[in-house]
Amino acid sequence: MAKILLVEDDKLLRTMYQTQLGQRGYDVVTAETGKEVLALLLSYRPDLILLDIMLPGGMHGFDILQQIRIREEFKKTPVIMMTTLESEKATAMSSGAQDFIVKNKVTIEEVVAVIEKYLKKEIPPSSSPPATS
Repeated sequence: MAKILLVEDDKLLRTMYQTQLGQRGYDVVTAETGKEVLALLLSYRPDLILLDIMLPGGMHGFDILQQIRIREEFKKTPVIMMTTLESEKATAMSSGAQDFIVKNKVTIEEVVAVIEKYLKKEIPPSSSPPATS
């Protein structure tokens, strides 16, 4: 089961994403602030990070992304930046994000599609024997 670290300060969005992604088979842990993210990185070791740009507590998403990317073990972890500001896309991508979501312009299905682009879901082998000729 793929592990997703969801960093979002809006409680309603955080709960909705956690529930919807959990129902789709992902193990989701949430954080609201930058300090929580840095603590969770080493203990949770996510396969993907959904990271809001605007966060409380003095650390913005770009600060967190920089902290993620300086750690060798997380240099290749996909980070998808989320915001309501489309104008932040260039900064997000040049800062090391793999993708960018304008959260007030997407559905949960579109968010899942972006996630699945980076986390290929494993398909269990078929229990039926192979066809013979």
